[in-house]
Amino acid sequence: MKGNILATLTVLSLLLLQGCAHTSNYAAKSTLNSGGEAGEKLEKSKILLMPIDVELAELTALGALETKADWTESAKKHMNVAAARVMEKHNADIVPFESDNTDPNAISYQLAKLHEAVGYSVLVHHLGPQKLPSKGKNFDWTLGNDAQTLRQETGADYALFLFMRDSYASAGRVAMQVLLGAPGGSQIGFASLVDLESGDVVWFNRLFSTTGDLRKEKSAQKSVQNLLDGFPSAE
Repeated sequence: MKGNILATLTVLSLLLLQGCAHTSNYAAKSTLNSGGEAGEKLEKSKILLMPIDVELAELTALGALETKADWTESAKKHMNVAAARVMEKHNADIVPFESDNTDPNAISYQLAKLHEAVGYSVLVHHLGPQKLPSKGKNFDWTLGNDAQTLRQETGADYALFLFMRDSYASAGRVAMQVLLGAPGGSQIGFASLVDLESGDVVWFNRLFSTTGDLRKEKSAQKSVQNLLDGFPSAE
């Protein structure tokens, strides 16, 4: 199943023009202010930044992906800093999710994996060719009622999930590109803002790019800016 999904994403990424970064977002909300009765001043909604799900890999000459732990750690650090900067520009009240619970059965961990599955489904069945008749053209996706647990634990109104996979061509792969026109590395990612009261995805953005390097701070900043393009205003 996962192999089929990754294959689909690879096909989609190959449709991009070389060097092009393509984003497409969907929003059910344009602003995130909340609180107060009628006539009272609205307060900023509290947004929980979930642990960023990022993985970097080297694309070998034969097209296999070899995960690089040191690259991934660098990317995670740069993306966390970049996300905080972007949210600051949006005047958002955002706090990082912190938990010592490493249990794979923990709700936070399960929601992160569910976000990955839902995000892939959006790419394949909403934005891709395999449309779901039951969905129609409506952007109707959710992480379910378990999201309310995060609201109860943290008091946050929304949770922001970021998912990114990035690959870089090895020397052997570069040679294959020159000789045979084989595809090189690419960035594939998506971000979701989830309403923690309902579990619904109220904003979603995808990113496909054949350029960018998450191992470098400035390049990671640009990628995260693209990934969060169109994020709802907190003014």
